[in-house]
Amino acid sequence: ILEGRGFKGPGGLDYVLLDLRHLGEEKIDERLPHIRELAIRFAGVDPVKEPMPVRPVAHYSMGGVHTDTYGATPAKGLWAAGEVACVSLHGANRLGTNSSSDCLVYGMLAGRQAADYAMKNSIREVPMDVVEAEEKRIFDRILKGSTGENPYHIRREMQSTMGTHVYIFRDEKGLKEALRKIKELRERFSQGHVADKDLEYNINLIHVLELDAMLEIAQVVVASALNRTESRGAHTRLDYPKRDDENWLKHTLISRGAEGEPLFSYLPVTITKWPPAERKY
Repeated sequence: ILEGRGFKGPGGLDYVLLDLRHLGEEKIDERLPHIRELAIRFAGVDPVKEPMPVRPVAHYSMGGVHTDTYGATPAKGLWAAGEVACVSLHGANRLGTNSSSDCLVYGMLAGRQAADYAMKNSIREVPMDVVEAEEKRIFDRILKGSTGENPYHIRREMQSTMGTHVYIFRDEKGLKEALRKIKELRERFSQGHVADKDLEYNINLIHVLELDAMLEIAQVVVASALNRTESRGAHTRLDYPKRDDENWLKHTLISRGAEGEPLFSYLPVTITKWPPAERKY
């Protein structure tokens, strides 16, 4: 696709064609019924009769909330499990189906720890000033305010930026442009413009709050990729094609600064049985 040998898709979503016709209808219906259904429903293409369009997409986040072995986060009394957590189980490249075992195992471990903590401790006092500040941010500034552009336009621009510059293959030029654009979108987003002022079942408000978080995470992802001058796992830099264990065998840890800016620090990788090796397949 990057070399211009793909097919033009809507909104810059170019693709290649996958031809399954040689398998025949009986084999496709036996082994790939859901693939056929999805192709017909979403692309209007029957893979029994014609090639279907395919392209890589984001499927899983291998980072997440920092936890210990049992799912406890640095925030006392808070546990995380599944895709939201980063137990470092998957390294830089999750293997297929491992997300299910991750949810089952760490759901059990984190659940047990959280339940045990809840049984032995009383409800912690909540800092009401923080609660009230967040309540005012959501209901006074976002819901009742009218600053910022149409959030759905901003969301499309964010998706296009990430899909163009922070896709499968990355480089310094593209990542710098993506970082510039995401910062611009955060400024244009401002407090978030909500057209629907209803206090009940307000999907518009939910979408704006989601976009607020997505823009922040997008900035973190881009900055992290720009800082990591190597290729590792699912992170591929065309300008740094080799893995660099001497400088980058470490986890990136991001926290939020006083002004909302991302603060970067790093944690060492714990290696027990299997040291990193070059991938040769």
